[in-house]
Amino acid sequence: MTDENTEMENARRRMFERFFDSTLKLNQLRILLALSELKQVKLVAQAFHVTQPAISKQIAEMEAMLGVDLIRRVGQQVEFTVFGHALTNRAREILYQISHARKDFDSLLFGSSGKVAIGAVSTVTPVLVPQAIAAFHHRAPNAAVSLTEATADRLFPMVAERIVDLIITRTPAPLNSPQFADQEIASDPLVLVVSKHHPLAFRIAPTWQDLEGHPWIVPVRTSPVYLALDTLLKGYGVTLPDNCVESMSLYANAALAGQTSMICLLPRTLANRYVAEGSHAIVPLDTSAILQKVHIISLAENSNPSVRLMRECFEYAGQIYAGFGMN
Repeated sequence: MTDENTEMENARRRMFERFFDSTLKLNQLRILLALSELKQVKLVAQAFHVTQPAISKQIAEMEAMLGVDLIRRVGQQVEFTVFGHALTNRAREILYQISHARKDFDSLLFGSSGKVAIGAVSTVTPVLVPQAIAAFHHRAPNAAVSLTEATADRLFPMVAERIVDLIITRTPAPLNSPQFADQEIASDPLVLVVSKHHPLAFRIAPTWQDLEGHPWIVPVRTSPVYLALDTLLKGYGVTLPDNCVESMSLYANAALAGQTSMICLLPRTLANRYVAEGSHAIVPLDTSAILQKVHIISLAENSNPSVRLMRECFEYAGQIYAGFGMN
């Protein structure tokens, strides 16, 4: 191959690449697709509300850039060449995907579809999380939601690595972590709960020393809630026994406390339900130091409309069901 032929081939290839990189327009693909269905330039022009020369010009420009014929005229109709068929088949796929992208984007803008992955600590899942998800489902019935329950030390890496979109936790984001958007959404204190038959249930003014010697159900020892509880008790000279039952299941904890002399921690919103049923009692000691604030945390750069809607639903649930700002 001569240098001249090589240069011509390279020039043609550059023109070809430029066509697909920047020249090709969606409207040209729509014209091709309409032409494949209607078979006549006249009918395509009518469908696009333009003149026949305008349609012919669009086809001619594509052929000139590609250096090949896309169609052949056979009387008043057209037939597609092998190149025309190849481009039309891809045009059909592209416009199909564009159509679905438009629907997805429209739905996302109005929060009616999409997907949100939530991570939450167990002490917010009984009341706050279900209420927020219910509100979200009402506003976005076509959206998918996944919920992962874990301790705070596991949840922060999950949101940082985008495994979940947001987390609900009692532990605030670290002050030196600008990648996180952290907002307090509720105050739902953890309170001491015992069976209605427990001796502490009958104490009008119990003291911290009255807790000494009783068995406990506690969160796992690595959790922030356990560490806060342990610190609080030690401040009053109370030591947790070695034979504690470690459990993150609040419903199992409540059931176990109801059948034994064990003390457990429950969110006030959940504890109030058991008290109302007459099965449990709240020990009236000040536990406000045990991470009473509930935080919603996501990546600061997360602009997903569905995530934004879910945040709004958690803010609503926090104000209505957990009493933001209440002690």
